[in-house]
Amino acid sequence: MILYFLEELTALWSPLEGLRSLAARAGLSAVAAFGVALLMGPALLRFLHRRRFIELETETHSDRLNEINADKRPTPTMGGVMIVGAILVTGLVFGDLGNSYVQIGLLSTLGYGLIGFIDDWVKLTHPGRAGLQAASKYLLQFLVAASLSFVVTLIFKRTADPELLADLLALHVPFTDISLDLSMASGLPHMIMVLLVVTGTSNAVNLTDGMDGLAGGAIIAAALAMAAVAFAVGRAEVLAIDLLYVPTSQEMVVFCSAMVGATLGFLWFNAPPALVYMGDTGSLPLGSLLGYVAVVTKHELVLLIIGGVFVVEAMSVMLQVGCFKLTGGRRVLRCAPLHHHFQFAGVPDTRIIVRFWIAAVLFAAAGLASLAASG
Repeated sequence: MILYFLEELTALWSPLEGLRSLAARAGLSAVAAFGVALLMGPALLRFLHRRRFIELETETHSDRLNEINADKRPTPTMGGVMIVGAILVTGLVFGDLGNSYVQIGLLSTLGYGLIGFIDDWVKLTHPGRAGLQAASKYLLQFLVAASLSFVVTLIFKRTADPELLADLLALHVPFTDISLDLSMASGLPHMIMVLLVVTGTSNAVNLTDGMDGLAGGAIIAAALAMAAVAFAVGRAEVLAIDLLYVPTSQEMVVFCSAMVGATLGFLWFNAPPALVYMGDTGSLPLGSLLGYVAVVTKHELVLLIIGGVFVVEAMSVMLQVGCFKLTGGRRVLRCAPLHHHFQFAGVPDTRIIVRFWIAAVLFAAAGLASLAASG
């Protein structure tokens, strides 16, 4: 939005011309998102306490987990409202609203935020219910992701360069020259791939959100890495680097910066011992936005590396459930997701969280290595 008024602003003070720079807008979006989240926090906390939107960690299905969390005080949830609010505000202000990728990003963030909000609302206002029924929740996610996948594929297909189009409608394997063509049947395989990436990432982040600050720290590391990817991909032609060029995708840097700032603002209140939890209101849109940036920048498989913590957490649940069903009750882990396994082993919560943050940074660095391998 600020780009629309830049001429008028520059007439008032010429140094504001610098706001045309992507770096300036990205930096300001991070700072502004942090500020918006910080300002929203106290009022949101008062509202959640007043409405008694409290999550009791001693009412899980695991007696052992209830015992571990016995000393934790009841804590309000739905803190993701401040994250989504901050991302939407700063995305509108500092993003290029004439960019189709920005428009879709704002709408998909809002869509997944509403799904998470409804899920949390049902959970908190209907005692005995664990939120939306699984089928309803996944259907809503599917509808938003399917719409997103259709529009993104349509934008890619509008490119006039046949060679670039072939690259855009393909799945690229990192550290290799291998590309899988997904353009057949009018791009349907590509749409399915986008759908899987966005829904998979959103649910993986949701599973990781189980300890004070754990998901937030991992999101920040992944978002910073994806910002670097978006900048490199969107400026590949100008920078003259041997990397797939996706025109105008560099605007995703503003989104990634907003994610970092908003999550930092949330961590101000979520740092152990947490004053508020993220809830599905925050985890679902954050995960979907990470997946969306990966799709736009054509680094879907690189996201599996950059978001390695989320992948491991999701795989631990799949492994646990699969083993339990196939063996008639045997478990691979003490409890899933993986962070609960370490809790059951007696590792202090803070140590688990910091070690997961360290792992998130290392995964992000490993993912960025794919850029060098492509150069």
